[in-house]
Amino acid sequence: MSSPDGRTLLRLALVGALALPLAACFRPVYGGGPASDVVTKGGTTNVAELMRSVDVKQIEGRVGGKIRNELIFLLTGGGAAGPTAYRLTITFNEYGQSAVVDPYTSVPQSRTISLQASYSMTRAGGGLDPIMKGEAFASATYFSGLQRFANVRAERDAEDRAATQIAERIRSRLQAYFSGGR
Repeated sequence: MSSPDGRTLLRLALVGALALPLAACFRPVYGGGPASDVVTKGGTTNVAELMRSVDVKQIEGRVGGKIRNELIFLLTGGGAAGPTAYRLTITFNEYGQSAVVDPYTSVPQSRTISLQASYSMTRAGGGLDPIMKGEAFASATYFSGLQRFANVRAERDAEDRAATQIAERIRSRLQAYFSGGR
């Protein structure tokens, strides 16, 4: 193995010197501190504060409660919510299907739970016109067999996984909205 010559060292130093200013260009959108401030047309915006100011309305059912709880945790980072500036309304539909059926016993071996959520966000003090709306989709597969309790538990776990995916997708879209991707 040969040692690097002067030209190679010069090239490495030049690449390092050119890459150093770019290091400041990358910052987390949802991180804490001044790095979470995003410059927008109207000035500087703190995305984390805006995310904490979203009030998520109640959603019916066990899966709806899971979506709401996950979303609140993701929006607040596990901390306290801020003063309410926005209200988020979510409705969802749940679909189930059997993908693979055992030909000898006619018992489904694999099932899929799919969730489709529609959401709209309005200003807390404003009218009912949504300032942002969209849809999110998620699905989770689970294996089923002849044991009834195991099937029920597996179905619940799949519903919870799909609900978490829905919450993460809605949070990502809210992040993009608040960071200026409106």
